[in-house]
Amino acid sequence: MYYIDESGIPRTGFALYTAVGIPVADAPHILRTWQALREEWCKNHGIPVDYELHASDFLAGRGRPGGRNPLKIERYRMAQQALDLIGTHPGIQIVTVYTREPAHWGVAKRRAYDRLLRGLDRRLAEAGETARLVVDGDGSEHLYSEVHEQVRPGRIPVTAVEVPAHTSAWLQMADLAAYSACQAIAQQQSREFMWGWYARHLPKAAPPKPC
Repeated sequence: MYYIDESGIPRTGFALYTAVGIPVADAPHILRTWQALREEWCKNHGIPVDYELHASDFLAGRGRPGGRNPLKIERYRMAQQALDLIGTHPGIQIVTVYTREPAHWGVAKRRAYDRLLRGLDRRLAEAGETARLVVDGDGSEHLYSEVHEQVRPGRIPVTAVEVPAHTSAWLQMADLAAYSACQAIAQQQSREFMWGWYARHLPKAAPPKPC
């Protein structure tokens, strides 16, 4: 199963997709480990276990989880803990694809998702496996079904299912990985503290691939 989230900077036409591959057999253990981390945050920082971890807001200091407002340095450390959890598990795969189309962010998104889908299909074919995709969304995005119909990936039998991220720990993991990849590439000055996170905390991830 691959869980997918997008990131990027719309005004510059920079679009990015990150897929986090979760082995079915390992999923229960990974989820228990994630739950234990969230319980630790609740105990130490007052952040409810079911509070949605949305990286761009959380790391910018927006939101008051559980009525509290953790210091930014605390938020940074928590995000790095979460990335370490993802990055140290031997079975988790992370794939990032990005592109730029300054005149049209929608075109960039479509191109990036197309290349991600083709890349995942090749990986699965080499491994002799099939997979399903879950992407953050509310069911209103036609891009995923349209690109799937065009690519017709043999190892991914059905189009991605859209699920709201606040209901899925897996998609929140993908969101954090995607945002880290975004900042590794875009290197916004306001997020300089994140520039090295993708390589440092997700060392087994394939380097982000331009298309």
